[in-house]
Amino acid sequence: MAMIPRKEMLPGSYSEYSVLTVEELLAFPLLKDARLLAGIQGIRRAITRVNVVEIPDMISMVNPGELLILSGYSFQEEPDRLKQLVPDSVIRGVAALGIHKKHSNDRVPPEIIADAEKAGLPLIEIQGETSLSAMVKMVMERVLAQETSQLADLQIRIQNMTRLLLEGNGLYAFLDAMEDMLDNPVAVVRENEKPWLSKSLRSTESTEVWPLLQSLTFRQVGRGASNGFMHLQNAYRTYVHQIPTRKMKQACLVLVERNRDIQPIDALSVDRLSSLVGLELANVEAVREVEGKYLDQFLQDWLSGKIVSQADWKLRADVCGCPIPEGTPMCAILVGWRTPEPPEKLREVARRLRSERLRSVDGLLAAPIGDDLALVLPIVPNVPAGAERDEISSQLIRRLLMELRILLGDRELMLFAGRVTERSDGLQGSWAQAKRARQVAEVCRLTGEVVAYDGLGVYSLLYLIPSGEEREQFISRFALPLQQADRKGGGRLMETLEMFFQCNGNIKLTSEKLYAHYNTIVYRLEKVQSILGVSLDDPEDRLQLHLALKLGQITPATSG
Repeated sequence: MAMIPRKEMLPGSYSEYSVLTVEELLAFPLLKDARLLAGIQGIRRAITRVNVVEIPDMISMVNPGELLILSGYSFQEEPDRLKQLVPDSVIRGVAALGIHKKHSNDRVPPEIIADAEKAGLPLIEIQGETSLSAMVKMVMERVLAQETSQLADLQIRIQNMTRLLLEGNGLYAFLDAMEDMLDNPVAVVRENEKPWLSKSLRSTESTEVWPLLQSLTFRQVGRGASNGFMHLQNAYRTYVHQIPTRKMKQACLVLVERNRDIQPIDALSVDRLSSLVGLELANVEAVREVEGKYLDQFLQDWLSGKIVSQADWKLRADVCGCPIPEGTPMCAILVGWRTPEPPEKLREVARRLRSERLRSVDGLLAAPIGDDLALVLPIVPNVPAGAERDEISSQLIRRLLMELRILLGDRELMLFAGRVTERSDGLQGSWAQAKRARQVAEVCRLTGEVVAYDGLGVYSLLYLIPSGEEREQFISRFALPLQQADRKGGGRLMETLEMFFQCNGNIKLTSEKLYAHYNTIVYRLEKVQSILGVSLDDPEDRLQLHLALKLGQITPATSG
């Protein structure tokens, strides 16, 4: 296992307590014959306890900040059992690792020394004649005096942080105060939501902290993780504590070891303050529930055209915390499922999309509109209308679709998009176009994951032709005779003609698509021309015949 080097403590960031460090421990007369084999960069770590174990398997009982001493175990007997000794000690937050020699010829394996050096974990070789009981007594007398002052300071910390919340400063101010107090960044990681970050993580360049932010997900730090130290995938060690929540999503309070080593008093502070964070999360959830109802109503009125003035739109957008600035290009999108979803499901999905951190787009708005789920998608600004912006919009919608499919667990999800508009009062038209795209796609049986209104082509025009006698006569003139011939003789004339047009008049490709002989396709097309009295070589006849087939697809009940 590759070890992760620990960060050095910053000047001036040491605790004001009279802590017992590894360096002071080695200066005790009782350990005058002890040797530091590795990890000199970690000798200023604080020791909170001494834990003496007989075999390496008992390391699961070790607590952060302890001096772990392996006693009575010969390295010659089972060297394979010691491979995880250093990695497990680092994960458990051990301050130092002591090896009490059982025999004079015992030698610590070189790979263990190398692991300890790489991890910055002090590895101490203690001579066999050293009294461990005397050593434990000596350390604990020093530590107990330290803990008395630490507990008093912990009480002051809790009182100050409680006062901060009671004054109504909010969760971000609470996390910023925790960062100042612990000299390390803090985050609240919640299931299926963006993390709340303290000030240093919010203000730092994204390129610098992006690997850390990628790891601060509930999937990594919350799901199945017990309280205590753990390593993220990006070389950061963290201290994680589950936040007590009731009837809410699971959450964790995470202290990131970024500036200095996490001290035992820091971990204890996180444990105690997590309850206060849970109360503030409940308050945030209640506020969000109220704001969500206002935002749902705002989007419903916006998309339905009930907001008539720009001033009214701006006022309501500010009240609802709408993240789309005025003048941003945007389009309305209708989310389509294969089977209709109940209203409760739509409301839950809308709340989740508003709080979820999406990689493909920022500022996405979602709200249920009747039996549909509507999205307001902001497009990249400062790109003039034209082919370039259309291409950017198309790619953005497709990326959004792929992410929504993964997020919502529905591989058959479809998106219907209206045109991009730069005016807030133009979104109503974009939403109407998105609904029209869905209607045309359903009636005309159009395939595709994304159906855009501008991509409907001739279907959009044919769909607008009202039902009437002229329409029926046009369909009957070209489509009805072929359908009747198919019912009588089973010649598959309609299917052949449709595929012929799809293949752009290529008879060879048509035969391959229909798995029929070339001469069979020729015979069918000649029969079509004979029945209808048209020529497929005449552009005018081909146009009318093609339009009749499209109208027949739009009105299948009439044409059938």
